[in-house]
Amino acid sequence: MKKLPLLLLLALNLPAADEWPDFKVGDIIVVENGFIALKIENSSPYGVHLSPSTQERVFLGIAINGIKRAEYKVKAVDPTIFQGSSMIMLKTNFRVGQPLRIRVEVNGGKAVPESDFANNILEKDLRPPLE
Repeated sequence: MKKLPLLLLLALNLPAADEWPDFKVGDIIVVENGFIALKIENSSPYGVHLSPSTQERVFLGIAINGIKRAEYKVKAVDPTIFQGSSMIMLKTNFRVGQPLRIRVEVNGGKAVPESDFANNILEKDLRPPLE
């Protein structure tokens, strides 16, 4: 029974599950003027070709203090991240004016196939930069 999915993948010429990208939020940092930047990584050597319908799906979500604040579609993200072994820095338009808790989820809706969805969320406490 396990041979059927493998044969189906071979027939469709699709990569095996371990040959997909592996996205994760590497870090959340405060940059100049208190803006929040996200380090997004594809830690797999594999990339993925995106279909036009995939471009319209949500790839990244941000919640601040438990409230959803933003969603970014695939087409709004630097396409470099969809290549193997890549990293991007995404500067947001959010600022840290007081201590807050931020939660970032990459590919939460499984818009893009990947090998491991377990490492797609990072939560972090941020403080305003010292003046």
